[in-house]
Amino acid sequence: NRRTYMNTCKNCQRQFPVADDDVKFYAKVGVSAPTLCPFCRQQRRLAFRNEINLFYRRCDKTGAQILSMYEPGSPYKIYDQTEWWKDDWDPLAYGRDFDFGKPFFEQYQELRLVVPRMSLNCIANENSYFTNYAWRDKDSYLVTTADLNEQCYYGRFSDRNYRCCDFDFTYDSRFCYETLDTHKSEACAFSQQVEGCSENYFCYNMRNCHNCIFSANQRNQSYCIFNKKVTADEFKKFKDSLKLSTASGVAAAAKQWNEFLQKEPRKYLNILNCEDSLGDYLKNCKNANFCFDCYDLHDVKYASHLFNAKDSYDWDFVGDKCELCYEMVSCAGELFKCRFTMSSWNSNSEINYCDLCLGNEYLFGCVALRKQKYCILNKKYTKEEYEKLVPRIIEYMKRTGEWGEFLPMQYSSFAYNDSVAFEYSPMTKEEVFAKGLRWRDPDTKEYAKSSYAIPDDIKDAPDSIINETLSCAECGKNYKIVAQELKFYKDMKLPVPLKCWLCRHKNRRLQKNPRTLSGRKCSKCGSGIFTTYSADRPEPVYCEKCYLEFVG
Repeated sequence: NRRTYMNTCKNCQRQFPVADDDVKFYAKVGVSAPTLCPFCRQQRRLAFRNEINLFYRRCDKTGAQILSMYEPGSPYKIYDQTEWWKDDWDPLAYGRDFDFGKPFFEQYQELRLVVPRMSLNCIANENSYFTNYAWRDKDSYLVTTADLNEQCYYGRFSDRNYRCCDFDFTYDSRFCYETLDTHKSEACAFSQQVEGCSENYFCYNMRNCHNCIFSANQRNQSYCIFNKKVTADEFKKFKDSLKLSTASGVAAAAKQWNEFLQKEPRKYLNILNCEDSLGDYLKNCKNANFCFDCYDLHDVKYASHLFNAKDSYDWDFVGDKCELCYEMVSCAGELFKCRFTMSSWNSNSEINYCDLCLGNEYLFGCVALRKQKYCILNKKYTKEEYEKLVPRIIEYMKRTGEWGEFLPMQYSSFAYNDSVAFEYSPMTKEEVFAKGLRWRDPDTKEYAKSSYAIPDDIKDAPDSIINETLSCAECGKNYKIVAQELKFYKDMKLPVPLKCWLCRHKNRRLQKNPRTLSGRKCSKCGSGIFTTYSADRPEPVYCEKCYLEFVG
């Protein structure tokens, strides 16, 4: 019964709905209805986040060679993360007066270009230098958006794992390889949506299942092949016949698996313990709509990778005890009444248009401030001065058309094809340039042809392979095998991968449905459903009732 009117997106020209509840929220946070559709708003935010593209460059403070998410030649001032956290430089030293003769975004961007930025967004990691957006990881390599992992390699969006490799959205698991949406599982490989499982290979949507191969939608089962019960001896014999220690064996098994899986029913959406919510991969949410890969949300709309947040709209990454926030990206940790802010955390409140700010109150257009109050463009004011000037700035921004808009993509710190936006909203180089955005061409030196032949079987892979430069079978980019990674493959009896880690991640991501909802009919009962499976997809898709009946 909620009333809705339609707006037209000024970027893509598509119409998008604005409901009564939306209008009430916008009034609560002091902005008018958005001018961009939800898809374009998210694209704009994600253009300001780079997780997986890392570069060697010089620290602008010490001159030392460092690893950074900012490419060499970036116009920004980049400090090694250890130098950035030191107290021997003062962000307030870059403060400046607000100029009512220039657009706010232009002034804000001028500040962002000169205030030092941290090379990588990492906190309290141990022996895990090659990580980004990571907290308290130990002995791990190339894990991003990942916390509390140990001896893990090439993981993303994953927490509290031990000795896992090539894993996304994997939690509280051990000895897993090529897993996606996996929870509390052990020694599983090439599987998606498994929970409480062990020794599962090429499995989908399994709960409390053990020693299964080529199986889907099973509950509380052991020793299954193609969803049929077998003896332990039959299981071992069949597994051995697949020769999963060889790259050719894995490729043949993957082909079999994909053919089998196409006929297996899928649940219309992955929603667990939610009320009045719509989205995919949602857990413990109430009134969370158009949200994806989120949990513990209440009254949240248009979010992804968000948890423990309430009464907030348009937020990608990360949350945790946050309330009344709008248009946020890469922000976390007890945030209250924050708007149009990126990469800020640790109990900020009442901050607007801020970047890399920690533990502040009442900021406007600030960068890299820590535990400050009443600052505008990194200049400190008294409470009375701040409260008088900020409304003037907002009125000025309303006249320039800036108020209520997130920072334009043209001001992103990253080339578009290095950002997360490129993963979810890919564009060609020509399209990127047409929008006035930056594009980074690949370094041809990273695509040298390799003459080294990777052994098919892991038992034939010598320890010296870690000294070889390999070429990705998919994109041609060079990659290397590190020693701890090789030990993992040998211990798990898995072949050396033939593709670089970026292509492996991309292929796992493509196993998840696009973050778009459309209407179709339940493949069993014919009732109407909203789902991330478009009507032209071949898989059978069941509504909640039919799927629960199917899995028993």
